[in-house]
Amino acid sequence: MGRDKAFIKVNGEALWRLQLAKLQGLCDEVIVCGNSTQAQTLESTGVRFESDADAALGPLSGIACAMQAATSAHVLVLAVDMPRMSERYLANLLELSTQESGVVPQNGGIFEGLCAVYPVSMHSLVLRLLNGAERSIQRLVELGLEERLLRSKPVEFSERALFENWNLPSDVVLV
Repeated sequence: MGRDKAFIKVNGEALWRLQLAKLQGLCDEVIVCGNSTQAQTLESTGVRFESDADAALGPLSGIACAMQAATSAHVLVLAVDMPRMSERYLANLLELSTQESGVVPQNGGIFEGLCAVYPVSMHSLVLRLLNGAERSIQRLVELGLEERLLRSKPVEFSERALFENWNLPSDVVLV
């Protein structure tokens, strides 16, 4: 996209603020994981911010960061570039998670791993992937499913728009 998506404004509000409001409505503890450039802005707002060990490793690094910093048994992951995601859908994911397992939406053949509930017990799997050649969210979910640490939730046709993510300047629209 050529710029940090977190600071794109929609209806006058930065994306990170829109996503943060959804999470604050659902979670006792909210941790924003990102790069050092984001830290300067976010830390001044009172939001708990943790820097990715290596943001160049992609979103898996952010998930590892959140798992490391969390004091709860699960982390609710929400990508900043999914502005149509609703608080209601996120609440449903939390309700479907159990003590033993998290929940990841499955949109056709794709796991929506950047809008999911992960048990912190998956941290070692995340680190294993980060230290290997395949740093894929899809692979993380596959391993979580194999080890019964995750369950999938089919995405209904009417829910698909919630998972639109913004990767190009032309994707940015009013929400």
